[in-house]
Amino acid sequence: MPNARPATEVLSVSTSDDSTLSVYRDIPTRPRSNAATIVLVHGASVTADLWRVHTRHLTDLGFRVLRYDQRAHGHTPRGRAPMTIEQLADDLHQILRTLAPTGPLVLAGHSLGALVLQELATGRPQLLSRIQGMLLLSATARGASVLPGRGPSAPLLAAGRSLFALVCAHAPQAVDRVRHLLPDTHRYALTPRASTTPDGPPPCRHGVRHTPTADFTALWVALRGYRADHLSVLEQLGERLLLMAGADDRHIPAAHRGDGRLPDRRPPGDPPPHRARPAHPSSRTHQRPHRLPRPGPRAPITSSRTCHFRTRFPSNFARRRHSVQHHARPVSRGRSTEGRLRCFRRYRMGAKIRLQPSRPHRA
Repeated sequence: MPNARPATEVLSVSTSDDSTLSVYRDIPTRPRSNAATIVLVHGASVTADLWRVHTRHLTDLGFRVLRYDQRAHGHTPRGRAPMTIEQLADDLHQILRTLAPTGPLVLAGHSLGALVLQELATGRPQLLSRIQGMLLLSATARGASVLPGRGPSAPLLAAGRSLFALVCAHAPQAVDRVRHLLPDTHRYALTPRASTTPDGPPPCRHGVRHTPTADFTALWVALRGYRADHLSVLEQLGERLLLMAGADDRHIPAAHRGDGRLPDRRPPGDPPPHRARPAHPSSRTHQRPHRLPRPGPRAPITSSRTCHFRTRFPSNFARRRHSVQHHARPVSRGRSTEGRLRCFRRYRMGAKIRLQPSRPHRA
């Protein structure tokens, strides 16, 4: 029987500039005793809804989860404070002082959220004794880059990004007028902030739909000019620290991972961090971290192997293990999915299950 959906409390936490942060506390139905509080920090242009899959899994395990919309994202307004990484780290510190003043902590941050956690740990080392684990996804010590990798089209894309950033910096009101003309379903449309009380975080596509271009440009300038100091403090975490980055990351390349200033921490048997699956919603190589990569390389499916896989059926069907003989060529993702659907249909009809050979692709 599936677990009941955890209750989500929508809270407001005051900041140093008298602004309010929208915080979401997910409470498990069967909480663990003396369990750590897990704090999840999202990246730029998205919301706390980025962690909805992780939150559901963690609450099923009995952990209490705190997530929030960062300043100028989602339901949290910009406020009067400057848009700097130091200010965002101070916002997170206010949340911890208000909602988790004592007890162990497990912190996870993605992209901008990882930089916030770095700044929090280096600026407030008294919290290190409470941190049982820290996960930094796509962190950097040198700031974001406009160069999306090293491909042949990278310089052209970098020039387009630089030109767009220049327009946003010098003519933000003109960009806002264009954003007002976009349909409400567009992720970069500019709409007025609703006055109703939220019942949860908005979708990730609505991360900056209430944020003026000037505010988001200020955040981009802070990301471009970010330089981390005193990162040696993170060495005190030892094995409690895990770093993951992407070699083809279009926003924070693995070459910017700190030039040795960030410690190299990964689980035994895992590939180097720059080969881990990156995470960011706005590009193919920087996708949402819905699933962490499994340790070790995965062998390709070839013709001479007989592999066992578990067919995914609906919850009202029993899961049975089937032996499938693969044919002369590796099976592609699309063909494998079609084959599993055929298996499911024949399973319901009571016929013999066999994965059909894939057809050759025409050039």
